[in-house]
Amino acid sequence: MINQYFLSSASGFSLQVCRNDNFERILPKVSRHYFVTIINDMNFSAVRGADTPWGKAFAKALAADNRHLILLGAKEAALELLVREIVQKHRVLVHYLVADDGDTGSIIAACEKINDRFEVDLLINYAETGFHQRLDDYDIRALDRKLKTNHASGTLYLHQLLPNLLLHAQARVIDLWHSTQPVPAWEQALLTFNMRFAEHLNSELNDSGLVINSFALPAFIGPVMTEKAVAMLESVVPDFGVRREAVR
Repeated sequence: MINQYFLSSASGFSLQVCRNDNFERILPKVSRHYFVTIINDMNFSAVRGADTPWGKAFAKALAADNRHLILLGAKEAALELLVREIVQKHRVLVHYLVADDGDTGSIIAACEKINDRFEVDLLINYAETGFHQRLDDYDIRALDRKLKTNHASGTLYLHQLLPNLLLHAQARVIDLWHSTQPVPAWEQALLTFNMRFAEHLNSELNDSGLVINSFALPAFIGPVMTEKAVAMLESVVPDFGVRREAVR
């Protein structure tokens, strides 16, 4: 699969780089060394669930703060559309990866690509929760996938990206939990467990400079989502807003 990077300049010019693992094709022509230097000298924010309304809101908020992005999601068409929307407005590099959060191998592959090619100092660890059937109504395989996608995948992503994050003095992980409807009591217990797990892991990693924050997102989806995302980012990400002010 060919991955795509986009860079929007101040004049509105967009550079599209189509590449595979060997950098075989670059359009328009640009120094390969220069482009690789760009990637290596910049920190990126990785956004899980960028093909969902809340993930999209956080990606837009980060782009508005002039942060380069790695967008992760299951729906390639939605990721491509978001990439184009962002680079039309902001001077940032954007990369996307299609990943299946119910497949451990897919998570490993995505994180290996990120760790091999990028410096990541922020992980937006988004997960959508909510079981829409009674527990005993689920087929065991469907239940296994649902538990992994909703609850286990965030820990797997953090585990795989942790060495990358720990390279940065003020790295941040923001765990986001969202459900469009009230969750049953037993799933609420799982959510509480996950948030307590993040709290204890945060204490354990305190000396490293990495900070983990958790938020339960409102159920609503609407035009104020990006404003809510900005408010959360301002509360936990050092110097959030400074880059935006610097380019005005």
